[in-house]
Amino acid sequence: MRLIIVSNRLPVVLTVGERGMEIREAVGGLATAVKSFIKATENGKALGFSEVVWAGWSGIKAEQESEDLKSRLREMGLLPVSLTAEEVNFFYEGFCNSTLWPLFHGFTVYTVFESKYWEAYVKVNQKYAETVASVANTGDFVWIHDYHLMLMPAMLREMSPDVSIGFFLHIPFPPAEMYQLMPPPWRTALLDGVLASDLVGFHIHEYVNNFVRAVSKFLGYRTEAGVIYAGRRKVHVGAFPIGIDFDFFYNSSLDPEVAGQIEELRQKLRGLKIIFSIDRLDYTKGVINRVHAWERFLKEHPQWRGKASFILIVVPSRIGVPQYDAMKREIEREVGRINGELGDVNWTPIVYISRFIPTPTLLALYNIADVALITPLRDGMNLVSKEYVATKRDCKGVLILSETAGASHELLEALIVNPNDESGVVEAIAKALTMEPEEQCRRIKAMQEKLRQQNVVKWAVDFLHSLMLAYRENTESFTTSSKLLDREAIEEIVKIFHGARSRLLLLDYDGTLVPHYPYAYQAVPDGELKRLLNSLAFQPNTYVAVVSGRGRDFLEAWLGDLPIYIVAEHGAFIRDPGGNWSQLFPFDTSWKISVRKIMEEFTRLTPGSYIEEKEISLAWHYRNVEPEIGEKAANRLADALTGLLESSPANIIRGVKVVEVRAAGVNKGVAAKLLYDKLRPELVIIAGDDYTDEEMMKALPEAITIKVGKGETSAKYMAPSYRRIRELLQALLTAQR
Repeated sequence: MRLIIVSNRLPVVLTVGERGMEIREAVGGLATAVKSFIKATENGKALGFSEVVWAGWSGIKAEQESEDLKSRLREMGLLPVSLTAEEVNFFYEGFCNSTLWPLFHGFTVYTVFESKYWEAYVKVNQKYAETVASVANTGDFVWIHDYHLMLMPAMLREMSPDVSIGFFLHIPFPPAEMYQLMPPPWRTALLDGVLASDLVGFHIHEYVNNFVRAVSKFLGYRTEAGVIYAGRRKVHVGAFPIGIDFDFFYNSSLDPEVAGQIEELRQKLRGLKIIFSIDRLDYTKGVINRVHAWERFLKEHPQWRGKASFILIVVPSRIGVPQYDAMKREIEREVGRINGELGDVNWTPIVYISRFIPTPTLLALYNIADVALITPLRDGMNLVSKEYVATKRDCKGVLILSETAGASHELLEALIVNPNDESGVVEAIAKALTMEPEEQCRRIKAMQEKLRQQNVVKWAVDFLHSLMLAYRENTESFTTSSKLLDREAIEEIVKIFHGARSRLLLLDYDGTLVPHYPYAYQAVPDGELKRLLNSLAFQPNTYVAVVSGRGRDFLEAWLGDLPIYIVAEHGAFIRDPGGNWSQLFPFDTSWKISVRKIMEEFTRLTPGSYIEEKEISLAWHYRNVEPEIGEKAANRLADALTGLLESSPANIIRGVKVVEVRAAGVNKGVAAKLLYDKLRPELVIIAGDDYTDEEMMKALPEAITIKVGKGETSAKYMAPSYRRIRELLQALLTAQR
């Protein structure tokens, strides 16, 4: 088995030199982290991988990418994904950096929702999936990285269903209320895309919880103990804080080149305390907040003027983008103003550098800095803070760290601040500059011990080991009496369907033809679905029936213009293709008043839940409730109703995120049998996603039965989601033409 790593960029930098295109290793970020793991595990062999392949964009646009370059990259174990200039612009600069980056970091004011960006994102993710699928074999492990490729897991799963897929998000995942700002089709597709993985990883538990809540809120999947039940798959979700190559940074001062620069800097900065920070130019980093906090510190603590300087390094980013250019101008203006107002001939308050810093110089600055001021407004992890602490071989130095950086969950001995609390940052700077050496050393040693144990190799090994376990669990879960409704199975069903003289399709609605939505009124059928149902119903000797638990008013409004059978309230009412409704038999609903009272009590106690009243039933929905709270409340409600309804003409039904009470004697199985007896089709196909649909399957055991999603079932086939059912319907329709 191989390990295939996938990221937006390959871990190389391409430059045009005297001998043509030159390839050199990229420094920093994911590239450095993963290369450290690859080296430590002997190219993955220590974990059982035969080789490691890395897929991504080379950084050269397709128009300039030669076959010779592609060949050279492949020889290095790199699999290039070709992107055109327009794709790079709309995908990377567009959806990735103008939509996902600001939204996921909480900067909604900078978030852009452009359909052309989304379309490019879909297209490019498809390219990555196709590139990997072209080389992936059964049993290979594919590790996909970051927000650029959130759709890719699902696309790859479709093409290569037998590979193990892990996905890791290196930026924060936002709270569900913020994620909700994303247009619904996009947010659903992104979640479904990631959930095709066997394992999804984040840096800290806060991001895990945000993701799980979004999945529950917008998709309605059941979650428990770090597992999301998404269709037939069990998707494991966990926190895996990324580390650094600790020994490299700890021993940096022993490197002759670094040692020489350390000595040179100490001579130039002799007599000064050094406060240091380095960031990419980005609004999430809070650079201007830091500049203003330093200015306020110097004004409130004038005794430090001439005795301390702030070395501020801002690495250029996204040159030519107006927003970033304006940010750069503001920083330069404020730094110039502060240096002009507070500095003198012999002392500069802020030493500002706006360019790339070579690694030896950066390591030297880490070593000499008395204080690291690392205060991003929002950061997935922030490895600079870890690198600074690791270099402190002499045990001297103080880290001031933003509470909104993922690293703050590990580096508890740092001086933790809120970057928007200017007075708090000023206070922390004052404390850092006057901290006793013994306390500095105690804090540094405690943090270094954590970093030594949780290094970058352990991060990668922990993730991949968890991925192996998750993949094994999913592989074993596929060994059931039900077959996966894959392309081969669809072709088999189409052949049977085409050969039958008459056919009846019995299709559940929510979760089977459309996704589960937070609120009942949102599940309006789209044009594609209505076209499919209408076209199938017009095929010779083909009958289509939508069998739902919804009320007939809803179904009539949504589907009443189609020539199909509609079964409402689990079979209480049936409408023929001509639009005529009939009731199976009289129902006793005297229990409704008492049941409604109890459900109203639970609605008040469980924010996000609501009651849906139908003609012969009452349903309590809890799709929008925190998963753990919702399940507990549903269990208590079912228990309370059981005692109330003993010996009454009503039944309690547990569906997907719903507790329903309906008149006794009503179930989808009765309705399915009635339609079968009336129409006498040669072939019946039944599809549904919950317990109530099992009644139809049991009533007509000779039918082709399909369970949508995970769970106990008597169905012959299992489909991962409603999308696969639509693929089947489209295939049935195509076969008839």
